[in-house]
Amino acid sequence: MGDSLKSGSDPDFVERAAERLAVWLAGAGVAALMGAVLIVIADVSTRKSLGFSIKGTLDLTQLAQMACAFLALPYVFLRESHISVDFVTDRLSARWRALVRGAGELVTLALMIAVTWYSFAQAGIQIAQGDKSVTLGIPILAYWVPTLAGMLLSCMAVVIVVLRHGRKAFDK
Repeated sequence: MGDSLKSGSDPDFVERAAERLAVWLAGAGVAALMGAVLIVIADVSTRKSLGFSIKGTLDLTQLAQMACAFLALPYVFLRESHISVDFVTDRLSARWRALVRGAGELVTLALMIAVTWYSFAQAGIQIAQGDKSVTLGIPILAYWVPTLAGMLLSCMAVVIVVLRHGRKAFDK
């Protein structure tokens, strides 16, 4: 029992668990996008061969794109796969490089918190108004759930990365 409690406070355990969740969510987002691709292929095929279009293709592809983009975002943050310019920081010592990257991640965290906060406010407005997608009438909540979940989890991922850089900067 002591080992399980200890592993819960181990930074590597937390990072591994976060990465497993992020991989699963990114996979779900990609699966949603692949489903949208299949719908578009079916729509184009039926339009050309049978003369009719699948209703709601745009609604479904927009929903899948939102899910894919925002559910993959925490994985991108954890893997530090976003675009960066390293030619300046590559010349720094490992400690200074970690400090600079950590500071950059703190700025990223502040931005993600602000965007998430304002997104929750906007989602609340749209949900209260009963907004729906244009063609199929999909409740706007379905669009906001993956978006807000991805942003909240991205904030948590950035915190993990900040702590990772802090450990690198202050280790011997």
